[in-house]
Amino acid sequence: MAENVKDLIEEAKNLSELMLDLSYSAVLFESKDIAKEVIISYDRLKELQERLYMHLFAASRGKFSRKFVSIIDLIENAERVAVAAKNMSELVLEGREMHPVIKSALKGSDETMVRTQVSGNSVLAGQVIGDLKIRTQTGAQIIAIRRDEGGRSKWVFSPKKDTVIVGNDVIIAVGPKQACDKLRKLAEGVLKKL
Repeated sequence: MAENVKDLIEEAKNLSELMLDLSYSAVLFESKDIAKEVIISYDRLKELQERLYMHLFAASRGKFSRKFVSIIDLIENAERVAVAAKNMSELVLEGREMHPVIKSALKGSDETMVRTQVSGNSVLAGQVIGDLKIRTQTGAQIIAIRRDEGGRSKWVFSPKKDTVIVGNDVIIAVGPKQACDKLRKLAEGVLKKL
């Protein structure tokens, strides 16, 4: 099956934006799990970048085109954002201390982010997000899902109500700490009821 270049470009753009959001969250919540997800995503972005360049070089056949230059700019800007996100996440993974002002600001915040993997025996596995009413039942909102499809990671950004959660999906969600804890326990199969 031939790849759709437009889909690759859109995925690269969305992935770099998600990486930036995740890296800020990793720093703010001192979450090594979220920081690791940024590193995994960076590898995927580099793979997308390589595939896009191959398509562009094949299409150009030595011809100069402003259209190709603008696509290359977009790809390189996505990479710059991804590199910044990766660098921030590496600080978290290295255990560097946050500035006291940031720590002070976070003490009053109830919001957090969770990264969790759905076990095969989870009540979430095989279910449609809208049917589960996750936000209503837990208070957490799923903002992204990373899924393994044929040995490749595939992201579902801003999953819709009709998105099916599959065993082994990695879910990224935001919400109050208790809500994120409940979602994690549901995903891991510890809690059996919403």
